[in-house]
Amino acid sequence: MGRRNTMQKELTYEAVMSYPGHPSADDIYRVISSKHSTISKATVYRNLAALSEDGRIGRVESFANGEVHYDHRTEEHCHGYCMRCGRVVDIAIPYDNRLNIEAEPMEDGFSITSHKLIFEGICNECRKKEKENGTEGIKD
Repeated sequence: MGRRNTMQKELTYEAVMSYPGHPSADDIYRVISSKHSTISKATVYRNLAALSEDGRIGRVESFANGEVHYDHRTEEHCHGYCMRCGRVVDIAIPYDNRLNIEAEPMEDGFSITSHKLIFEGICNECRKKEKENGTEGIKD
C-alpha cells in the first residue's frame, strides 16, 4: 500500500532540499512553521520519518548528542560530526562497499548489508572561535 503525498509532506521535503547542510528535525520545523504556522511539530517529524523511509531523503544518526539530522543526498556517503556544535558535514571519501564484505561479524549468523561511517572532530567555525577565545585544544 503506497503512502499518500500530502501538502505537509511536500513542504517538509522542500525544506530539507533547500536547507544548507544537514538540518535537524527542529531546524526543518522552524523553516516550515515560519511560513505555515498551523503545521505541528509532530507532523513534521512524522513526514521526515516517512520521507527517509521512502528513500527520498537521507537520515544521519548515532551522534554523541543523539540528534538525528537529515540529508538531501540519498546515495551512500560518509559524514563528519563536530563534537563542539553538533554540525554535520559530508566527508569527501567514497562509500566503500568492500567493508560490508570484509567485516567479520562477532555473532554467528549476522549478515552485514551496509555501514555508516561517521568521523568525529571539530568544524572550522568552532576551531576559529576556540582560537579567538584562547581555548584551542582544550577538551570539555
